[in-house]
Amino acid sequence: MVKLDKAHCAAAFELYRSTESFFPLIAAVLLDKQDGVVYADDSVAPRQVYVEHAFGFAQIFGIPCAGFEADLERYLLIDRRFSVPKARLYTPYLLPFLNTAKWDSLRSFRQRFFIDPDGPFRDQLAASGQAGKLEPVSVDEINVAEIERAFGVIGRFWRNPGDFIHKANAVVALYHGRPTSICYSAAQADRRVEIDVLTVAEYRTLGVGKFAVMHFVKRCFEQSLQPLWHCFSNNAASMRLCRSVGFYAPRPPYPFFTINR
Repeated sequence: MVKLDKAHCAAAFELYRSTESFFPLIAAVLLDKQDGVVYADDSVAPRQVYVEHAFGFAQIFGIPCAGFEADLERYLLIDRRFSVPKARLYTPYLLPFLNTAKWDSLRSFRQRFFIDPDGPFRDQLAASGQAGKLEPVSVDEINVAEIERAFGVIGRFWRNPGDFIHKANAVVALYHGRPTSICYSAAQADRRVEIDVLTVAEYRTLGVGKFAVMHFVKRCFEQSLQPLWHCFSNNAASMRLCRSVGFYAPRPPYPFFTINR
């Protein structure tokens, strides 16, 4: 298992682009847009690759290599050498060493959603606004400190406030002038974006989250970006919200492993 430097991540990214289970958070590490580490079976011509985002999300892809997977099993489950508090492993491709009853306690399931640019969300968007009570605003140099106080999300994935302002495409829902919900790109890569949404607890029954998501989706489509939504399959609120906007799930939920250090 070889740790790749930035110069050798381009080949790994080209391998990743061809995978069906593409996650912008993983691609952002390969493209050096966000922080993380990359390991492969070979530095020059990687066949199998493991990517670990600084937030903890991780994925393995490529052609199975027994030696690499043995090293990865030791890294993840025996030595637990990852530096993040917990590794959050996407496994649409389920690694053989994880597919045992021994690790069932680490397993949960996540659902992946897509949205059609010509779908019903546009009709909902036109009817939204609650008679002027709600207003969508962007994040900029003037309001970024206020937004961070309200939600505390800027450093979760992005390196600095400037990256967040210019790359996250964030939409904040103001309710009577107060920031109540934010929808933004946790990562962007290859014209695809990973949605993250957060709503202040006392406003969660007022439709402000849906309002922020709809305006975020509109902004994505205006920039020819494909918004992707992922959530735990037992997160009823998130599943309900994304479906109410028009997201759909073309495939069943996939296994997801949370491994504490």
